[in-house]
Amino acid sequence: MNAPARLLARQRAVAALVTGALLALGVALHAALPDQMAIHWNAAGEPDSFVGKPIAVLSMPALVVFLSVLFEVSGSDVGERIVGSLAMLLLLGVQVMVFGVNLGYDVPIVPITLALAGGVVAVAVWFETR
Repeated sequence: MNAPARLLARQRAVAALVTGALLALGVALHAALPDQMAIHWNAAGEPDSFVGKPIAVLSMPALVVFLSVLFEVSGSDVGERIVGSLAMLLLLGVQVMVFGVNLGYDVPIVPITLALAGGVVAVAVWFETR
């Protein structure tokens, strides 16, 4: 197994790093973020779902922790842990974009998210075929 695969197979470590990064970023940006935050966009790139700041900041770290626990209790194999780690990294990227949009940056969140998701699938398939 190559070095990136070994790192990604340590799914608990990836989950801890991603959760820590999400929480640190949320704390650092908390004062600058609006009270109501967009968290979902339609296919045209228009926000169509809003929640309060605490939910927007804490829901993604909670989702990463939930996924990590799910992978632990399900007895996942190495390939599944790698895919789980990739999914958690995707969630980190999405949350960074959500914060950016809510801070007023012009982030084309839909095409970037689709490209990132496609990249995650491609990398997961590549790891599975090696």
